Amino acid sequence: MRGLESDTAAEAEQVPRSARRIARGKREVGRNRRWRPRTRRGASSSGAESLRSGQEILRSLAEIGFRSRLLTEPAELAVFASDALTAFRQLPLAVVIPETRDEVVAAVSACSEHAIPFVARGSGTSLSGGSLPVEGGIVIALNRLNEILDIDPESRTARVQSGVVNLALSRAAAGHGLAYAPDPSSESVCTIGGNIAFNSGGAHCLKHGMTANHVLGIEAVLPDGVVVELGDDSTETAGPDWVGMFCGSEGLFGIALEMTVGLIPLPELTETSLAAYGSLEAAGEAVAQIIEAGILPVAIEMMDALAIEAAEAAVKPGYPDAAALLIVELAGEHDVVRADASQLTDLLRTSGAAEVLRSRQPDEQSLIWRGRKSAFSAVGWLAPDYIVQDGVVPRTRLGEALAEIERMSRDSGMQIANVFHAGDGNLHPIILFDARRQGALQAAERLAGEILQMCVSLGGSITGEHGVGVEKLQHMQLMFSEQDLEVMQRLRASIDPAQIANRGKMLPWPPEDERRMGLSPPEDERRTGLWPPEDERRQRLRAPDAARKRGGRDDGASTPPRLDGRSAGTAATRRSAGVAKEIERLQDAVRSLPKLLPVGGRSKPALSCSAAGGAQLLDISHLSGILDYDPAELTLTALAGTQVAEVDALLAEHGQWLPFDPPLAAAGATLGGAVAAGVSGCSAHLHGGVRDFVLGIELIDGTGAVVRGGGRVVKNAAGFDLPKLLVGSIGRLGVITRLSLKVLPRPEAAITILAHPDDRAQALTALACLGRAPVEILALDVEPEGRLLVRLGGRRADLRARAARCAALLNMPSRCAEDAEDAALWSDAARFSWVDESELLVRVAMHLGSTPALEQALAGRGAKLRLSLGGKAAIIGWPQSRPLSELDLLLRTIGLRAIVLRGASGGSRAAIPPLLGGSAARAGGETASGTAAGIGSGASGSCPAAGGGAFGERIRRALDPVERFLPLR
Repeated sequence: MRGLESDTAAEAEQVPRSARRIARGKREVGRNRRWRPRTRRGASSSGAESLRSGQEILRSLAEIGFRSRLLTEPAELAVFASDALTAFRQLPLAVVIPETRDEVVAAVSACSEHAIPFVARGSGTSLSGGSLPVEGGIVIALNRLNEILDIDPESRTARVQSGVVNLALSRAAAGHGLAYAPDPSSESVCTIGGNIAFNSGGAHCLKHGMTANHVLGIEAVLPDGVVVELGDDSTETAGPDWVGMFCGSEGLFGIALEMTVGLIPLPELTETSLAAYGSLEAAGEAVAQIIEAGILPVAIEMMDALAIEAAEAAVKPGYPDAAALLIVELAGEHDVVRADASQLTDLLRTSGAAEVLRSRQPDEQSLIWRGRKSAFSAVGWLAPDYIVQDGVVPRTRLGEALAEIERMSRDSGMQIANVFHAGDGNLHPIILFDARRQGALQAAERLAGEILQMCVSLGGSITGEHGVGVEKLQHMQLMFSEQDLEVMQRLRASIDPAQIANRGKMLPWPPEDERRMGLSPPEDERRTGLWPPEDERRQRLRAPDAARKRGGRDDGASTPPRLDGRSAGTAATRRSAGVAKEIERLQDAVRSLPKLLPVGGRSKPALSCSAAGGAQLLDISHLSGILDYDPAELTLTALAGTQVAEVDALLAEHGQWLPFDPPLAAAGATLGGAVAAGVSGCSAHLHGGVRDFVLGIELIDGTGAVVRGGGRVVKNAAGFDLPKLLVGSIGRLGVITRLSLKVLPRPEAAITILAHPDDRAQALTALACLGRAPVEILALDVEPEGRLLVRLGGRRADLRARAARCAALLNMPSRCAEDAEDAALWSDAARFSWVDESELLVRVAMHLGSTPALEQALAGRGAKLRLSLGGKAAIIGWPQSRPLSELDLLLRTIGLRAIVLRGASGGSRAAIPPLLGGSAARAGGETASGTAAGIGSGASGSCPAAGGGAFGERIRRALDPVERFLPLR
């Protein structure tokens, strides 16, 4: 990427005027870039036809009411000709500026009617050309949709329009003691809608995750004008995670109009440490040591000497003179932060830091971060031109990656400044050059490509937060096979057959014209090694790396599994061959069986019944085993049939765990089953549910093809998010064969406060109070009898004092359970032992404000109700004597979604549908006029919320075109 990345207008002003002049001049250089994207007219198209279509769309937009907000003059359009990636420029046909969501829908519908491509644009801060206009297309500028519609402190959610600026939401939430966690460097300018399109990250995603981890519901308009509602205001799922699939789709699936996002409590204390190192390698190794020690900062940033020099020249933050700096920020409860900070300081010093500075003063912390966030724009002091990349490597290989970048810099004769999110391995190497020198631009771009190839070869990604856009189109083949890309094209075409939405981004358009567009490398480049042949590239990326110091990589069945850095040897090689054979068996079954349902440990009987659909059960329990586990990297890869209990045992040996706490482990639950059900345990209250921990996935789709999505690093924004889509898919979208998951350090100890509220109202008030409090609560439940359980985890030495503070907030009779008693309480919850075996077991996705309506609906029906996750989920024990259809109707009436985990014994179990509830408003997508779109509607028999409306039905058909799998309902 070339150009100035300015976090704020004020920061841009600190760049020398000469550098800004050069930046403006170099935009002209980028115009002749060899693979600049452009649209392709069909064989029957002519210039006259194109002109006529353009005139028709402009007339339609004027008639809709955009006449005074329709820009067509070249001088007006020039403002929108590029985004922050100024190397790419394209004037659109026109720009429309809607002021309401209905006007956005009308504009999209008009584009669909006339087959005119469109691009949604917010503030234009994309660093990958993601909002670059399409030739002959329309730009839909969303900045005036900037209203914060609602902030609900009780449920810790906010509902906003797509044009709301990120920092504006954070400031509004702060008035309620809450925060919006995602914080891209451009947060003072970028919009929530743009963040969703590219699943933006930022410095603080190490602890809190990316944008997709905080988006609960989306109202979106699809490229044909159909409006759908995906998700709602619950952090939990019942059915596939359609919201997660939409996030990061780079505008290819349409435009987000309004969204509901989750908020977190503001921390009690924030402490920032600055550590100076004599080498990049030493600083990189320190990052791995911090994580391996069980410390989880909210951010770990790194800068090298060049970046430090630039920041000092620009904003004078007073950084020490060093080869590398680490910025480590801790935030949370006073006691926890103080203890972590003390341990962190010792670790930084023993890891070789020459100097360690600590600050709790907001002014000092602001100056430290100002230097870091100014680094990109500040390099204008060092060189007239630069390219900044956005690759990811496993953080345990940071030292190796930085050494390789240093070698590349030396060999190429070009300086590279390094500034990046070290905590999650997200590199931003800045290649400095002078475009006035002949061949310098091409050499810099070639070097940037080599850095991305290195990232992938080390087990990483081509993008962590900037997205693919147009910049990285040619590099998608490094991460994904032809089959993977073909499925992505199929998914895209299912939503947008004409491919009018953000055409030319992420995926080439049209696929058969890759070479003509310059997006597929020429043969001579393939032979250089930068673009190796397909079989050579696959072999390179799958081969185990003997030089790796920690962990392993398993991207294919031929790679021997490795645990904790130990080669598995000949026995594992034989096992890998057996895995490949088992997957082939499953592929054959998918291709031959007319209707099937994959099953694993069958710990959730209601999800393993196929009699009602006439399907044959496909047993994947033999596809079992942990393929790779890297404790220092906090990642694990396993086959889908692996039992959760086996994973728990291995993680416990290294003081780690699965924080989403999959229930029913003792009953034989498998990893694949836990993800397919999308059901989290009680301890997911603190760190998030299943969707927040699935990094990569392999599945067999309805055609029998093996498809992969995601990766094995904790930060990855490349391609559609298939891992999230498969969460809650209950075996209806494909056969999950293997998974890569993020793990976290297990708390040293835990303690549970057993409190006794006077009545249900007091219990709900306590849940709301604790939900907003700056207390890191591991689990927060209300038992059917009304007892409140508050579980804290952490250092044993701190727990009793923290529990006393927490109990004081409750202001009700309480006592503490520790050790064996504490463990027994939550073991019983994970087994659902409080629900009688004769009762149905149903889990409801909800939020705290839904509790009174749910309790009223269940009153007098003999049902048991346990609130979990602080009111974000409910477990219902439903009497066998009452029909399940009654509960389904009750849930629909109050707009809640649920999944049935266990049915009654005997033959009646087969008649139980797996998904219940939903709301009429989400019955299947609506057009702008509000009439039913028909696809995926409730009338067709699909579960409205689970089916995702028109969006969900189209995605399902793309993955299962011959309908091998049972419908979602």
